[in-house]
Amino acid sequence: HANMLGKSVDELIDKCLYDFFLPDIAKSRKAKIDEVFKTGKPVRFTDSLNEKTYDVHCCPIFSNEGETTAVAVCARDITEQVSAEVSLKQNFAELQKRLDETVNALSSVVKMRDPYTSDHQRRVTQIACAIAHEMGLSKDQVAGIRVGGLIHDIGKIHVPAEILSNPGPLTEAEFNLVKSHPEIGYDIVKGIGFPWPVAKMILQHHERLDGSGYPLGLQGKKIILEARILGIADVVEAMASHRPYRPAIGIDKAIEEISRNRDILYDAEAADALLRLFKEKRLKLG
Repeated sequence: HANMLGKSVDELIDKCLYDFFLPDIAKSRKAKIDEVFKTGKPVRFTDSLNEKTYDVHCCPIFSNEGETTAVAVCARDITEQVSAEVSLKQNFAELQKRLDETVNALSSVVKMRDPYTSDHQRRVTQIACAIAHEMGLSKDQVAGIRVGGLIHDIGKIHVPAEILSNPGPLTEAEFNLVKSHPEIGYDIVKGIGFPWPVAKMILQHHERLDGSGYPLGLQGKKIILEARILGIADVVEAMASHRPYRPAIGIDKAIEEISRNRDILYDAEAADALLRLFKEKRLKLG
């Protein structure tokens, strides 16, 4: 305690600990001790003194009759731990900022090349995050789906703009080029150290439960959950929105498509979440 207070041992003799605190602080600390005497239960709190931080435990000492006769106070210096936690939070905030800048930069590349695809990615992200929330996924999983959604079509920068904006039907060769965008996108982002499986989301968002999707023909749970959610959001947005080669089919048809192929092409839990969101009108495309 002498070291904590910056005093000599001699200065503490015949003194009460409260004598070394300012009146308001002494009153607050005494209230903690009194609480232990009153309830007979331990009290723990964090205290600051002389620019140091302490983890303080106040424990009752009982008589043979079960009465609280004294309180033992143990204070552990946690200044370095607290400082490290503050630094960690600052570093995390800085990393989060850099991550957001990376995602925005990738998204901007798509926007400059094809504004339609950029808007599509934004709306797919809105739908996918709403589905994830409805399914009760963690904040971290939703954050990962948000990142994956915002750049899920990044591979389309490899597709000539005239094909993306073609108002007529595509040739087989042109369509195969468009279908290559998940693999191209995967190659673009696989080297980025995202804390979520973003590259796999991009690669798998056109896969379907029955294996009829592309590019790998994956089936069932071999498709990661995030990609199964993005796949549903992608279909709904594409059908509900205008495309260069056709007018919007409409949200009702999109809902019908998901409902009809629930657990056939699309993940059942994610499909049910989407259907609830639209039927209860809690989700509006913007």
